[in-house]
Amino acid sequence: MIQTSLKKSAYLLVLILGFSGITSVVAQQDFNSYQTLKSVGVIPEDFSAMTYSKIKEDIKNKRTSLEGHKERVFLEGIHYSIDELLHSGMVIYGDEITKYVNQIADKLLAKDASLRASLRIYTIKSNTTNAFSTDQGIVFVTTGLISQLTSEAQLAFVLAHEISHYTEKHIVETFEWKTKTKYSERSIERLSHYSKEKEFDADRLALKMYNDAGYAKSEILPTFDVLLYSYLPFDEIAFPTNYWNTELVYVPEELFPTQKYPIKAIEDADDSKSSHPNIKKRKEAAEKEINSFANWGSKVTFLGDEKFKYIRNIARFESIRNDVIDANYADAIYTIFLLEKEFPNSIYLQKMKAKAWLGIAQLKEVNILNRTLQKVSEYEGEIASLHYFFRKVDKVGLITMAMRQVEDIRAKNPDNKEIKAVWERMVKTLTATEKFELSNYSSMRYTDAKMEFDRLKADTTKQEEKQQELSKYEKIKKKKNKNEVQNFEAEKFYVYAISDLLKSEMFLATYRKYKEELDAIAKAKEDSDKLTTSERRKLDKKAEANYMRLDTRELIFVEPVVYRYNRNGIDQVKSEKLAEDFSEAIITGSEELGMNVTIISSANLKKLGTTGFNERAVLLSYLNQIAYEEDIDVFPVDYELLSEIQLNYGTSKVMFSILEHSYQPDLSGILVASVFVFPAALLAIPLELVKGNETDLSVIIMDIEKGGIEVAVDYFYREPLSKLSMAAHVYDVLKQVQSKPL
Repeated sequence: MIQTSLKKSAYLLVLILGFSGITSVVAQQDFNSYQTLKSVGVIPEDFSAMTYSKIKEDIKNKRTSLEGHKERVFLEGIHYSIDELLHSGMVIYGDEITKYVNQIADKLLAKDASLRASLRIYTIKSNTTNAFSTDQGIVFVTTGLISQLTSEAQLAFVLAHEISHYTEKHIVETFEWKTKTKYSERSIERLSHYSKEKEFDADRLALKMYNDAGYAKSEILPTFDVLLYSYLPFDEIAFPTNYWNTELVYVPEELFPTQKYPIKAIEDADDSKSSHPNIKKRKEAAEKEINSFANWGSKVTFLGDEKFKYIRNIARFESIRNDVIDANYADAIYTIFLLEKEFPNSIYLQKMKAKAWLGIAQLKEVNILNRTLQKVSEYEGEIASLHYFFRKVDKVGLITMAMRQVEDIRAKNPDNKEIKAVWERMVKTLTATEKFELSNYSSMRYTDAKMEFDRLKADTTKQEEKQQELSKYEKIKKKKNKNEVQNFEAEKFYVYAISDLLKSEMFLATYRKYKEELDAIAKAKEDSDKLTTSERRKLDKKAEANYMRLDTRELIFVEPVVYRYNRNGIDQVKSEKLAEDFSEAIITGSEELGMNVTIISSANLKKLGTTGFNERAVLLSYLNQIAYEEDIDVFPVDYELLSEIQLNYGTSKVMFSILEHSYQPDLSGILVASVFVFPAALLAIPLELVKGNETDLSVIIMDIEKGGIEVAVDYFYREPLSKLSMAAHVYDVLKQVQSKPL
């Protein structure tokens, strides 16, 4: 057993599983108490059918024009890549956005029932501004795209474009071209040109479909503007330098930039190495095509402007959650600032703001915040001032600011359990911050201290006389006392930012609790350093023996993954079938041990249904958060949904695992030796054949109540992969997890 890096294990699982989602009733969203989008209704076959069965069915029905091996390669590549996305936790079905997009598709294809019936539309919870179609007839639309649009008609045009890619079989044609072409700089340029032609074709056909539906031509060219500037937030509003100023805190304007950062995107960008034509060329081609139609409709919306804005707001609320998962905390705070204008009483925005500030503080505390912020050379638009601010403020100042913001949110919502939990984590972060001492803070508010300082400054003679009467030691103490207004410093604004907390018994008690914990950890390390090598080895041995002993009989097992490698990489079909055997081994082992283990995976979604699908998505979201920032104790973005899962299954322990197997026997040495010592050397062949097997089992166990990863281990074996071997190793892992510590 090897205790492995938590980040390495979590990140590997995220790459494999992806990430986002719990029940199945659609209700009108109340943005003041917003809940993240969930899948609704009966789970579609696209999600529940095994991938290898889809491939088998397509080959049987001769779905493509490709022949033989080429067809199998294409179908395996397409199906496994799309199913990886479908099972990532980011894709949802039956939700309000998906239903809305389907209604627009109904309008676009009102005269083509056959084509409409062949399409399935799903939503991806991602801030990427994108939509794309697949060879199978699936159309994906991201929440990021919808958050940026200004009308239903614009969404209709984008959707028509993707439907056109599907009808023209662009995916198959591009695949066939690639298989015949060697890659070089020149061929990449040819491929880019080839792709550009397909983009122009899709635009042309989309315009016809859009026109037939009766939408207004006035919305077509602005759609290209949306795509051009989609990397920016959905609105451009200056962030006020006094946004955080209250009676309790004042943030100096000097911490914000004095300059504006221009937006750099241009329509006529060099597209010679791009797969897409630039916006200028697409606009020009679209304008020519627009003029070829004489019968333009006037409709910007058929479903109603209020409905569009409602759906767009859902997408915008989702963007905050996506940013928190990805540790883009500055972006999340800017989006919250934009949405607060329309939703000033939203408890959801308050909770997300608290989580964003906590994340900023935690990253700053371990000196890695800057890697989540824009580089100075990347500053563009109004959001740049926030990135500038978070870079500018020093560690203690920024973490104190975070404490101030989280405390203000808690004070407005004193009975909210989730906000209180964020507040606790914030106090813990503040306590752990290097150079943070309560004695360095003033019990005076900034405004009071500034006013008194200005008054005393006006009477300098009197102050000088008083100063002369003091002894040397009194002068030193006076200089160190933050409550002395003579020591007022505008750039140290934060020393006045928690004046109320210095008098709060709840804050002080929580601070003392975490201070004692930190002191105990420091003392334990100090004691450990005094041990002899033999004593430390004995202690380490006991800790390793107890590492997997969690004393639990209940466990949630999420998505057991198997990778079977061959000479060409992963054998996807064998891997998928072995994963089914792996799941059976888990069930068998848990039953033998009398454990209650629930498997939530893509392989048993037909049994679990939509509820299980949503629960799996929530767990993957949390794993994704941990993978992004292993260095900090991340607060779960879906705190309430994780609590529901714990309640439903009676456990907070969640296990993820990856089983990887390859077979690479090395017989070269034996074959050479056989020339000299034949036939004795040949007796070594069976041993070498067995040694050619390499199996790596990685296990992660999260505790969704305590937060974070409890166990991350790797096991390595040299043996053939079989149902029996998987069962034996799974049994051993579960037995350790069930055992009490020594």
